Amino acid sequence: MSKIFAIYPIDKSTSTKFLNRINTFEKRNLGSDWHCYKIHFSDEDHEECLRISKDERFIFYMGHGGETKLCGACGKYGEMSVDAIAKKENPEFYIKDEFINGGNISEFKNQIFFCFSCNSNRNTPKSLGRLAIQSGVLSFVGFGDIPTDYIEGVAFSKKSIAVYKGLILKIMKLALLITAKNNGSVYSLVRLIQILTTKEIQNLLLSKDAIRHKKSIVDQLLSFKNDIRIFGDRYVKIC
Repeated sequence: MSKIFAIYPIDKSTSTKFLNRINTFEKRNLGSDWHCYKIHFSDEDHEECLRISKDERFIFYMGHGGETKLCGACGKYGEMSVDAIAKKENPEFYIKDEFINGGNISEFKNQIFFCFSCNSNRNTPKSLGRLAIQSGVLSFVGFGDIPTDYIEGVAFSKKSIAVYKGLILKIMKLALLITAKNNGSVYSLVRLIQILTTKEIQNLLLSKDAIRHKKSIVDQLLSFKNDIRIFGDRYVKIC
């Protein structure tokens, strides 16, 4: 059993590739205490991931999702509307739009589920976080909006997004490493993420470098740390 079992659905259609930097960092620094299951383009591989993860304590999901679901793997053209047979036979067209939802979150009963995914912090009757606790998950951590893709018309430039992504990766890598090394709790992990984010905000504000759109980056980092929500037992140890 590893201290952290990461679930990382491969998505060639969008920009989740940058999340692999967390995997390479933790693998290098934690060794066997870190395991990352990269889910490929088949229903069988998704089922295998669920099967293997049953023996783990701390699940770290990193990928796309939302209030009620977490997405699975997606091929390069997975979001295109094509015949179901084509999706099955050609990995480039494969998509698992719903991998984890209210119907199977009970697979993680008696485990800790840390969800590094957009809008997984929602607390509504049908939200994944609330259903997770009702289904026996010990603790569920969710995040708010994490803008890592440029959207036309939204006042968050490509350059700002690149800086923001680099900072949240740095924060997450260090927080996971330190918490795993010290056998910390869910709460101590979340607090460390918030403290490290505050430090990066202070560095930005005190920096004399000419950083464009500094205020928008700071605002997003504030949302990043303030929107984290813990469902269930916040003081349970991750290992």
